[in-house]
Amino acid sequence: MENKSFGYEALRTYVRFAFWLTHKRIVVVGRELIPSDVPIIFAANHQNALMDPLALSCTNPLQILWLARADIFKSKLARPALEFMKMVPIYRIRDGKENLNNNELIFNQVTEVLENKDSVALFPEAAHSGKRQMLQHKKAIPRIALEAEAKNNFQLGLQIVPVGIYYDHYWNFNRTLVVQYGSPIGIGQYKNRFADNPQNAMISLRDEIHEKLEPLTLQINSKEFYQDYEDIRMVAGEEFSHYNFFSKNPILQQFWADQKLISKIEKMEVDQNESFDQLRKMTITFVKGLKSAGFRNEHLVSANHTSFFKILLHLAFAILTIPVLAFGVLYNFAPYYFPRVVLTRKVKDPAFLSTFIFVSGLVLFPLFYILESVLTGILTGFPLLALGLLVVMPFAGKVAFNLLEFDYNLIQVIRLKSFFGNAFRKLNRLRSEILEFVVKIQAH
Repeated sequence: MENKSFGYEALRTYVRFAFWLTHKRIVVVGRELIPSDVPIIFAANHQNALMDPLALSCTNPLQILWLARADIFKSKLARPALEFMKMVPIYRIRDGKENLNNNELIFNQVTEVLENKDSVALFPEAAHSGKRQMLQHKKAIPRIALEAEAKNNFQLGLQIVPVGIYYDHYWNFNRTLVVQYGSPIGIGQYKNRFADNPQNAMISLRDEIHEKLEPLTLQINSKEFYQDYEDIRMVAGEEFSHYNFFSKNPILQQFWADQKLISKIEKMEVDQNESFDQLRKMTITFVKGLKSAGFRNEHLVSANHTSFFKILLHLAFAILTIPVLAFGVLYNFAPYYFPRVVLTRKVKDPAFLSTFIFVSGLVLFPLFYILESVLTGILTGFPLLALGLLVVMPFAGKVAFNLLEFDYNLIQVIRLKSFFGNAFRKLNRLRSEILEFVVKIQAH
């Protein structure tokens, strides 16, 4: 496999632009920790199918060889594209015992890449979870790292870089992405342990990777009450963040505050089970009330902070921006909407939904833009206008989506304040009780 590919770099530039268009915020932390002039294995948590390797590949300068689950290579159409993106299959028991021997060839290929001081990436969990919960780590990374070093008498200088990937939502458009690179793990320290007992060395390294990776993720350990933890974080996370300072960056401030909130709730579940159960039941009641009324928590928060005068200003802004909204929707509606309708029905695993929508968009949006530009040029008789539209269309789509969100939230705030007076007050009281409870958690 070619170490440096111009075609790969061109494709990555396009994908980076698409990432910028489809995400509200992309925050990268610790990129300076990536070592140079040494072989690297990136070990990332895995929650969102192909979006995870794209998140990693788009946020660091290296051209990474990815080891991916073998079943995605079954399609004759997909395989050449995956190989072009520097992805090779790794086989698991579920892929058939007869295929496990193929891993030897793959591991040899990976060792050659590392010996050339290039980078490799794979997921320690070997599967995606679709939740803020890391699955049990496997021994693939420790085996590759230790055997590669052993083959070279532990002179490679191989480093494992843990990478935490976080999405505020797994498949919504215009979401927030946080990618955190952690401190590298040097493999040289395992030389004597590997010589004494290779299996124990692999297990120790596997556990160290997990230990270094977990602080870079938002980890909810509870399986029984997973959704309750998520709902408490959704309702009270922003309020909780006001009591601790972690970062000037508001995204990181909220992320690290959420980590601390989850930790506090976990402690409460163990030490104060009755209090935990009370908080959980209040949150369940609140969330059910929101859903039955057709609102989200952010609508309630906005309604509490929006005066009548501010609503008038927002209405004026919404009216003035109608032409911009109409232009963006006109040229972006078809490639945005129709794939979502089709894929939502066809894709069985929700964790793959974001991947299929994103990949289909990489193809459909340019095709539609070219078609719409040509039609505009023909209908208006101004080819330069059509060319200008071709450049503006993607940016107009991003602006239009933000305007749609703004208008929708404004409508919901007006509905809450004007037509749901009793429900609004009841939900507010319940939310205040939850926030008071969370403030008490913070104090302990």
